[in-house]
Amino acid sequence: MQKLTIRDFTVRPFRARLQSLGINYTELYERIILQREPTANTTQADHSFPSIQEILETAVAISGDPALAIRIGESLDVTEYGTYGFCIMSCVNMGAALELFLRYGQTFIDHAYWSRKQSEDGVIIRLHQDTCNDYQKMLVTELVFSQLYANARLLVAQPHEGIRVHFNYPRPTYVAAYKDLWPIPMEFDQEYSQIFIPKRWLNQRIRTGNPATNVLFTQQCEEILQGMSDVREVTAAVRRLLVQSAGDFRNIKEVSEQLHITERTLRRRLSAEGTDFRAIFDNIKNTLAQNYLSNTSLSVADIAYLLNYGEATNFHRAFQRWNALTPNEYRKRAAS
Repeated sequence: MQKLTIRDFTVRPFRARLQSLGINYTELYERIILQREPTANTTQADHSFPSIQEILETAVAISGDPALAIRIGESLDVTEYGTYGFCIMSCVNMGAALELFLRYGQTFIDHAYWSRKQSEDGVIIRLHQDTCNDYQKMLVTELVFSQLYANARLLVAQPHEGIRVHFNYPRPTYVAAYKDLWPIPMEFDQEYSQIFIPKRWLNQRIRTGNPATNVLFTQQCEEILQGMSDVREVTAAVRRLLVQSAGDFRNIKEVSEQLHITERTLRRRLSAEGTDFRAIFDNIKNTLAQNYLSNTSLSVADIAYLLNYGEATNFHRAFQRWNALTPNEYRKRAAS
């Protein structure tokens, strides 16, 4: 069976941001392939999927905007990251959110990882990168640092109080873009790219914190991180595949192919476990819908789109069937 990763949740919003900034993804992909050098054993270029480093570097060249990585990072919203996003949003405080990030956020970008160092009055999270050039490392740093700050701003009231940042590269010519986004002390030409976070900031409560739902989403993240090789129950396997594909849900044919069984066999095994594909599918959509309504300010139309409904009225009817409440009624009840 295919191993699932937390990274799968981030691909769609990242690609959507590129397109919203005028970058054609097909053109970008083709340009990257053409720029690659032929491999050692053949005269043909490598056609493997582009790395995030290649994508950022080429996107900046196409757009002519040197601060493009910053603009992409600040526009990526944790609410679009499916189970991982809800897991972060339901944490009680920023310290718990940081723990989740350090566990699951490692899987987002190849050849990059985070480490943590305790200091007397806080914690330092340090970004490490290898196997890419210095310019690509700078672009990745801009992307992830701007995304972290944007998500912190969404989660808590004062995301920058006491925070300071170091960058291990020279001050760029477009440093004004840094200052516009990060109203925090920053220094360049340092030994590491890192963020200092004071203890008092880690104790800030998250607006959407919910310990009960956090347990559910943390468990789902852990299951995805561990992969599906040890899954025995077909229902659990189907559920994980549907959660992982949230936003572009797989149908029963695609799920059966991922599980390497026929559609007929999948239906039979689900029936033997007392359920069916539609029931699992509806349960996943309802769980996501309830959390979108409770923990975000997204409109009902936006939620319908994220759950792959062509019309908001279809989502409205389905939600009312599942909960005996309209989406707006559910949101009001959750708020009270």
